[in-house]
Amino acid sequence: MEMKIQKQFFSTKTVKLLLGLVCIMMELRTGAAQKAAMPAMDLSGETVVIYNSDYPQSHELAQYYAKKRGIPTDHLIGLECPIDDSMSRQQYDQMIRKPLFEAFVRRGWWKLNQKEVKDQQTGKDVSTMVVEESSVRVIALIRGIPFQIRRDRQNPQNSKEDEASVDSELCLLGLAEQSLAGALRNPYFDQGMRFQMYQATPGLMLVGRLDAPDAETVKRMIDDAISTEKIGLRGRAVIDLAQKTGAYQEGEAWLTRSAILFREQGIPVFIDKDESLIPDHWPLPDTALYFGWYASTASGAIASQSFRFMPGAIACHLHSFSGADIRAPDRHWVGPLLSQGAAAALGNVFEPYLSLTVHFDVLNKRLLEGYTLVESSWNATPVLSWMNVVCGDPLYRPYAKGPGSSMGEGRARDYALYQGTARRFPGIDSRELKKALTDMAEGRIKPHLLELTAMLSASEGKNLEAIELLEHAETLYLLAADKVRVMLYLADLYLSEGQKDRATQIIRLIINDPALMKVHAAVAAQTLLQKI
Repeated sequence: MEMKIQKQFFSTKTVKLLLGLVCIMMELRTGAAQKAAMPAMDLSGETVVIYNSDYPQSHELAQYYAKKRGIPTDHLIGLECPIDDSMSRQQYDQMIRKPLFEAFVRRGWWKLNQKEVKDQQTGKDVSTMVVEESSVRVIALIRGIPFQIRRDRQNPQNSKEDEASVDSELCLLGLAEQSLAGALRNPYFDQGMRFQMYQATPGLMLVGRLDAPDAETVKRMIDDAISTEKIGLRGRAVIDLAQKTGAYQEGEAWLTRSAILFREQGIPVFIDKDESLIPDHWPLPDTALYFGWYASTASGAIASQSFRFMPGAIACHLHSFSGADIRAPDRHWVGPLLSQGAAAALGNVFEPYLSLTVHFDVLNKRLLEGYTLVESSWNATPVLSWMNVVCGDPLYRPYAKGPGSSMGEGRARDYALYQGTARRFPGIDSRELKKALTDMAEGRIKPHLLELTAMLSASEGKNLEAIELLEHAETLYLLAADKVRVMLYLADLYLSEGQKDRATQIIRLIINDPALMKVHAAVAAQTLLQKI
């Protein structure tokens, strides 16, 4: 089913189309690209962990997470919920919303006050209790808590649907009751401040979910997030464009702006400009960030058996039902992305409108500024009481220390060198940066740095420059996996330049070499040959 397009809803927040490249880069440089990582602002003492008392291992996972993050034991709450993925609106109200509201008040976390609010149905002022002060701001839902609230009203008008994610509804737990029909404006959307500094809406909660196809994956997500924070997330970003036009151009703009932001912050970017997904077994080593759209089910390179994300990776594929089956390793996107090693993935449990999904550019801007996963995700989501879920450690700060904060060894050191050099040469003109990187790569005999520099040139559309760098790298690489990867990249660039004979020649060199054909990525050579 095609994702619906909402053309008028929150139009003032919609990304303006056809932004000039220079304007985008100027905005980024005056925003996230020049900001140091935000202060820590530890949210562990303000986090409540919710588990399903009737779901196997839910309590165990809650205890595991609380211990790892230093969350007080009295901040764990067990609820008796259905063990299914979905629940009715009545079940949500009786089994989750009401008992949590009462528990927050009883434990002294909330101070309530009576307030007059306008009833969305009648337009009349009504008296209700709202949160005036709160000592808890984050909710971590543990595997076992349902993630879907089913539709009550059948055949609703567009933008008046009443189905939602449990997570998005819980963000409103401490706010005055609102109409269930349609999405509600998120007051924290695109606010340029950490959530602890945002006091305009005391009852607003940020909700993350530690959920995945199995309990062991959840534990791995927790461990990866905590260990990655110590050195900072490093590796490559992968942007998979879909070449959408018209009303869908908004999604393409988010991806394009994200790619520019990554380049500005010294994160190497692989950009796939084909309409189709990146093909099976295409080499994408060290993928730390993945953003793409618009396929219904995980497939292509990211879903290949040979692929594995970097520990701590954040991955999102924008689709109407990307989060409709979080606990399935082979359906939709969120479950498969987590099964492939990602530490976090965002999705939609039911069909949203494009403008109301997470804005990738805002998300990545906040992550790189040092916000937590849950802060970044909801700061980038314009509405609540809607379809969004954030799977991953809510307190995870992948760039708490800033990109490239620790050097490391081997390839990790190459990424740190690349990032450090890129931050010394900010600006639209990257010639000085590429010269510095090339000199460093040649002086230290680092073909990997040459490859990363070639990716920079390719992302700028300078394919011939990228080809020259990759050909140099290929002569220095010794391992078959590295040679195959660079040769595939070369063949693809030659195709982009219309040089089919040269591309075919490189592909046949791979196919006719038994040593190279043992590499998983060599499968992609056959796919590329068919493309010719």
